[in-house]
Amino acid sequence: MRSAAGTADPLADVRYRTPPLEGHEIDHGILTDLTGFSVKLVWILGHGLLAREFGDSGITPHRYSILEVIGRNPGLQQTQLAAALALTRPATTLAVDFWEERGCVERRKIRGDRRYSGVYPTQHGEEELHRLRALVRQADAALTSDLTDAEAKELRRLLKKIHR
Repeated sequence: MRSAAGTADPLADVRYRTPPLEGHEIDHGILTDLTGFSVKLVWILGHGLLAREFGDSGITPHRYSILEVIGRNPGLQQTQLAAALALTRPATTLAVDFWEERGCVERRKIRGDRRYSGVYPTQHGEEELHRLRALVRQADAALTSDLTDAEAKELRRLLKKIHR
């Protein structure tokens, strides 16, 4: 898809998800000056790009995040996963169930404590994570395609400064 300038726009097929803020008959008031509103719109675009990459697989950004953290931290308990991603325990359980049903993770009892289990990636899960990381990187590159590498790095730095 081409922009007005004739260059390819990797966001073209997801831009419909966000309202036009300039040159439109609706006045958004102070919303256009609010960081939170801009972050929300960018999140919507990022979510749309990920949905495009994941297709109808049932994988969502939330589910991907769970698998990524499990892959990097084998053996975490579900409460630790929930805390690491600012999710509720039920949402975490459903996401772990999703990956377990697909053979990507397994729950194992923690030695010496039958009440708790850790979540571990399987070989299939590691392979799926490798495949998904490439898709996530493509979506992220599309999201920041109008920025230089230095600008994208600075944006991430500034956002981390806010949510630290």
